[in-house]
Amino acid sequence: MTDLATKPIDGEQPLEGEHPIEGVAGSGLDADPERRRSRKGLWLGIGIPAGAVVAAAAFACAILIAPGVVVAGTPVGFHTVGTASDAIAQRVAEAEITVDGVTLTGAEVGASVDAKAAAEEASAAHPLWNVGAWSPEPIDAPVVIDAERAADALRGVAPGLFADPVNADVTFDGETFVAVPAEPGSGPDLDALAEDLSAALAAGEREIAVSVATTEVSAPVTTEAAEEFAASLNEQAATAGFYLEDTRAEELPLATIAGWVTPQADPETGSFTLTADTAAIEAAIADLPARVNRDVVDAKVVTNAAGEHLHEIQKGQDGFGITSTDGLPAQIAESLAQGDLSFELQGEVVPFETQELFRRVVVDKSDGMTYMYENEQLVASYPIALGTGGPYETQNGTFTVYGQLTIQHMGSCDAQGNFVPGGRFDYCTGNVPWVTYFNGDQGFHGTYWHSNFGPGARMSHGCVNMTVGAAEHMYRFAQVGTPVTVQN
Repeated sequence: MTDLATKPIDGEQPLEGEHPIEGVAGSGLDADPERRRSRKGLWLGIGIPAGAVVAAAAFACAILIAPGVVVAGTPVGFHTVGTASDAIAQRVAEAEITVDGVTLTGAEVGASVDAKAAAEEASAAHPLWNVGAWSPEPIDAPVVIDAERAADALRGVAPGLFADPVNADVTFDGETFVAVPAEPGSGPDLDALAEDLSAALAAGEREIAVSVATTEVSAPVTTEAAEEFAASLNEQAATAGFYLEDTRAEELPLATIAGWVTPQADPETGSFTLTADTAAIEAAIADLPARVNRDVVDAKVVTNAAGEHLHEIQKGQDGFGITSTDGLPAQIAESLAQGDLSFELQGEVVPFETQELFRRVVVDKSDGMTYMYENEQLVASYPIALGTGGPYETQNGTFTVYGQLTIQHMGSCDAQGNFVPGGRFDYCTGNVPWVTYFNGDQGFHGTYWHSNFGPGARMSHGCVNMTVGAAEHMYRFAQVGTPVTVQN
């Protein structure tokens, strides 16, 4: 055991970088056999037990790597894990790599291996004490390339390997924001370079010549990112504008907003932001209060007796009052930077109210008049002519307006308003204006063929005849659903 641990096998020369155990720094042993024997005698002579020497040799066998072990082209026989790790790392760092006739070191191109893991693996698989594990096949250790360091080094010696990619962009085409596609670039294939270096180191090559291939390099800001950002802006077209208390006071077309901003790509995040032109914003909002401020306008709605809305005759409008535009350009710029096209204003909204107008109509046959009421206030009255009686009597009762026409042929008429004999009626009156039906085929309408209106006027087949102007007023006053009372 002592001879095995303290000298090489007969006829075997130590590998480059290997040392027999007695020559390992810090082992307490000497490489000279003669001196070793004399020291051993001295130790024994001064009372150190021979067993201690054996124990020391056994310990060395347990922690040292077997002779003939080569990792990543680095002989690590008779090394501890720590010294083997250092040797492997140093070998990779100092490896000379020739690219396009220029020599760089492994360190300069950012080459490295997990030296500690490789040394631990070698120690576990090939310990010194296991003679059968000596001088195995070379052990590979995968090389990893630091992309940034390699790019910096290779740009100087092989600039042809590089073509910078072009980031995607977002622009405005006059109507919408659109994506400008990214363009890929090219750069050295660092994965292939790492594989070539791994193979060369494992083969024990001291001077490594490699041909670095190029590979496509994607732009940091992708076409997809540009499309998503453009879409997020376009989706706000229907809601973009100035707001007061969540009510939009003024719409803003995308074209207006596009004149305030420049889309900016961020290569670090691969995303986009909008950079605002505050001077353009200040100019755009100079007259904003005059544009936005307005008086409140109440809505007016016609109802029936049940309070149901029949028709809106006046649309309501909230009142707006901007109290200040101080700091608004900076606020807008901040919203734009976040991709938000809605801008809150300082001020107040005065909500409109709804005025309900209950309307009803009374036909008084004795008076020969029609009366129009709104919220029980008489708003108009007109003389009328009624049915001639019998089958043509204007019937009494309470009815509801159910249909209205601006003009109609009445009786047995063809499409041109001419009489058609043999029809249901024995008459034809063409182009009767402003018809408001309330009871079957009886209704109000304009009358251009006579002027007999008032008490006792009996001129119709049951309808309520009115002047053309009065009939138009009735048409606009009495909406579908308005109650009509016919009484004596």
